[in-house]
Order: sequence, then C-alpha cells, then structure tokens
Amino acid sequence: MRVPPSHTMNNTGYSRKFIQANKTADQKHIGVQLGRICIDRDIPVQDVAEYIGVSRQAAYMWFLGKSLPHPKMRETIAEVIKTLKAKSN
Repeated sequence: MRVPPSHTMNNTGYSRKFIQANKTADQKHIGVQLGRICIDRDIPVQDVAEYIGVSRQAAYMWFLGKSLPHPKMRETIAEVIKTLKAKSN
C-alpha cells in the first residue's frame, strides 16, 4: 500500500500532517512546546509518555494542543523541557 505524502512518517513516527498540526497549534501551551522539542530532536512520543507516566494518546493530544496536561503534570513537563533544551546546548 502506498502511503500518501501528507502521511509520510519521519524516523520517530511523526507524520508530516502531525508535524504541521503541531506547528500551527498554540505555542503557549506547554504540551505543544514539548511536542515541538520532541519532533525537532526525533524523540518518540512513546518514550516521552512513558517517562512522564501517561499514555501515548494523552501525549499526542498535548503535542497538538487538543488537550491540556493536568496541572500536577505541568511541573514534570517543564522539567523535561528544561532537560531537553539543556542537552541541545
């Protein structure tokens, strides 16, 4: 089966359509920020979800800005973002 170009995956399983949706999502949301970093650094959503302790589906929804993390999770996500940014410097 031929996969349409808009659904072609990168190495970590993010489709072009997903990447575009993340880019157009509201960047003020911490989940969208985390998604951008993971996409840019080729970090699979499954790895991030397991580390944070949520389902892959929950992390995907955060990455797209379709749902917001529970307030208790935001501190953990902020630490993950901080760690990922520090590793890139």
